[in-house]
Amino acid sequence: MRRVIQHIILAIILVVVFVGISSSCNNDNCIGNSTGIPLAGFYNNDNAVTISNLTVYGIGAPNDSVIIDKTSASSVYMPLRLSTNSCKYVLNYNTEGVDNDTITLGYDAIPYFESHECGAMYNFKITSMEHTSHAIDSVRIPDPMITNADVVSIKIYVR
Repeated sequence: MRRVIQHIILAIILVVVFVGISSSCNNDNCIGNSTGIPLAGFYNNDNAVTISNLTVYGIGAPNDSVIIDKTSASSVYMPLRLSTNSCKYVLNYNTEGVDNDTITLGYDAIPYFESHECGAMYNFKITSMEHTSHAIDSVRIPDPMITNADVVSIKIYVR
C-alpha cells in the first residue's frame, strides 16, 4: 500500500511539473514585433506633418512592395530584409511637378536573444543612409540601432 501511495505522489509531481513547463512555453509574455522595423516620421522644422496622397514602396523587394498607397501619412514603417544589407524606398507624392524621392538604408542585421518565451529576434544597425532631395530637405536617424520599440527611428524633413 505504501508503495502505491509513493507512485501516486510521484505521478502527481510529474503532472504538476509537466503542466508548469508546458504553460511556460507560450508567447503571452512577448509584446510587439519579433524583429525591429524602422518607423519613419515626416517633419517640417521640428513639427510633425502629414503628407497627403503618399505612396511608399520598396525597390527590389519580393512580391508586392507597396507599403502605403495614396494615403495621408505622418509616419510609415519601412521594413528591412534579412536577405540583404540594404533597402531602397521610393516616396511618390502623387503631385504634379514634384518628383519622387528615394531613401536608401544600409544596415547590419544583429541577432538578439530576447528570452526563453520570445526566442530570438533581429535588431538592425543603420550603417549608411542616402536620399534624393526633391521634396526631402534632410533625413536624420537619431539612434542607428533599430529595435522592436515603437518609436520614430528615421526623421524625414520635407520642404
